[in-house]
Amino acid sequence: MRVPKPHRVTDKALLKALRIGYCELCGRADMECGVHHIITRGAAGPDARCNLVCLCNSCHTAAHAGNIAKEQLWAIVAAREGMTAEQVGQEA
Repeated sequence: MRVPKPHRVTDKALLKALRIGYCELCGRADMECGVHHIITRGAAGPDARCNLVCLCNSCHTAAHAGNIAKEQLWAIVAAREGMTAEQVGQEA
């Protein structure tokens, strides 16, 4: 059975808040940073703050290639949200 694809993030305030102008992983200032789903949309990942991280193009590509562990990204989100990585993983 095929899992239905979630809708794109449409909350403009959420997107604006997460497009912070630098990569949350490497710290590179990059106005081309994009919002990355830690659990991918194809795997029914939610459009929620706990599942989204701002990444530069290089880190975004590395994340999609599987070269960055989800746990590493959740640790970044946890620090940003004032939660533990375990809490963030459970929210996502």
